[in-house]
Amino acid sequence: MTEVANKSSLKDLIEEYMQAYFEANPVTASSWLGLHQYDARLPELSRESFARRISYLKDLENRASQPADGETDKESRFDRGLLVRSIQEELFHLEDLRGHETNPMFYANLLDVSIYVKRDYAPLTERLTFLVRHLAQVPAVLEAGKTNLEAALPKPVLETALGMYEGMITYYEQDVASNFASANSSDLTARFDQAREKAVAAIREFIQFLKDKLPQAHFNFAIGAEKYRKMLATGEMVDLPVEKVLEVGERNLADNLRQMREVCEQLRPGASVQEIMQEISKHHPTAESLVPDTRNKLEEVRQFLIDHQIVTVPSEVRCQVQETPPFMRWAFAFMDPPGPFETVATEAFYYLTPVEPEWTDQQKEEWLTKFDYYTLQDVSIHEAYPGHYLHFLHTQLVPQPFRKMIGAYSFVEGYAHYTEQMMLEEGYGAEDLRYRAGQLVEALLRNSRYVVAIKMHTQGMSVDEATRFLMENAFMEETPARSEAVRGTFDPGYLNYTLGKLLILKLREDYKAEQGDKFNLREFHDRLLAYGAPPIPLLRPIMLERDNGEIL
Repeated sequence: MTEVANKSSLKDLIEEYMQAYFEANPVTASSWLGLHQYDARLPELSRESFARRISYLKDLENRASQPADGETDKESRFDRGLLVRSIQEELFHLEDLRGHETNPMFYANLLDVSIYVKRDYAPLTERLTFLVRHLAQVPAVLEAGKTNLEAALPKPVLETALGMYEGMITYYEQDVASNFASANSSDLTARFDQAREKAVAAIREFIQFLKDKLPQAHFNFAIGAEKYRKMLATGEMVDLPVEKVLEVGERNLADNLRQMREVCEQLRPGASVQEIMQEISKHHPTAESLVPDTRNKLEEVRQFLIDHQIVTVPSEVRCQVQETPPFMRWAFAFMDPPGPFETVATEAFYYLTPVEPEWTDQQKEEWLTKFDYYTLQDVSIHEAYPGHYLHFLHTQLVPQPFRKMIGAYSFVEGYAHYTEQMMLEEGYGAEDLRYRAGQLVEALLRNSRYVVAIKMHTQGMSVDEATRFLMENAFMEETPARSEAVRGTFDPGYLNYTLGKLLILKLREDYKAEQGDKFNLREFHDRLLAYGAPPIPLLRPIMLERDNGEIL
């Protein structure tokens, strides 16, 4: 009787998993999914709570892995596969990677209070109340972190975490305070000041705790080949030997390097890639025109999608192109959409980080060269149309809540990265080879991440060797190349930009072969985006009549 009930309750199992996930991850539910009933709630962080979560997930995995009798339709198999995969991915992070024991940045994510600042989903005083409650729990979060982070830590991870927590203090003391200066409530302001002071003091103590770990820090950051394979199998459903995955990535890198050199030779015979990129970098907006120029170009590319029937644009609502708020300036440009369940503050922001007024003219010029018109347009395609923002618009239309909330790294970033290449294939920017150069230099960065991620974590590549690889293959200067290499020590999955793109290209190739003369690019993209952001191999049986299982 119990077995039959377990097999026939896929809908109930999904609902159970969702609710249990929100309870175990309330910060994610609030900040990333837009479920404000979880505002100012932080998770249990004791070792016992992690053990209970692991035990629960194993039991749920056992129940979810038993298909119900007669459950043969593709949609049900898709949802059950998505559920089992989500459970297995979470178990991998809790049991294998154990970020709560090995990565101090795990706790920094729980200290992020930007949701109360950046989104006007409730009156200011209400959001300030939530903020105060959140800040009041910071000391307890960091005390748990001290208990859980017992072992010696990898030095690159430790040093990155120290910088993150130092930045958190500045964020709390300056940016958060200034954003709530207009609250006009002396009582709330006093409680905010008190909670903030205690939170900052706790962060300073945590920073000292991390500094005390520096003498024992090591460079054994690699997760190893078996865990790397398992990471791809559980997160992206790419269950292949790591050597095969690396071979595919190296082949794509070599192909893009060849194309890049060919494009540069056409632009100016005899010039090196570095010389061409330096010339291109001189063509950039002014500090004053950065936002309006980008906004105008977005309209151009949006209309291109419509005119060329590339993908359905399901809304007239535009993302808002704005300067990055001071407390969020950790990247040149990025998309900040609302959570899929947000119902009030539904604006999506495309942020561009401007020059700072106190910079010298030389510093301002160096910063703006990163926004040359050709690379900037590639970034805008990735972040807005038809990348992340258009993807968000399609996700809003997905009727199933579970499909809305689940996102595979390789789909989210892989799709956006895929659109950069796809748009040029469809003729966008065809009149100027500099657009192709801008697209390729971004592709080479992602190619290089792919290779160094695998080699650092499975073949003993050092941070220094990864830095040189990025300099030679992504044509980066040493400082940004080292920063990229260090990211790979604690983000072994940052190969997923290229991996996801290659998975989509293979799916498109197979779909096109099946459809023959009936193939329609817009229909392919619309179907691709109709399921949210699942692992791409899980989509293959949905989209293909005959899936041979060859995913790359």
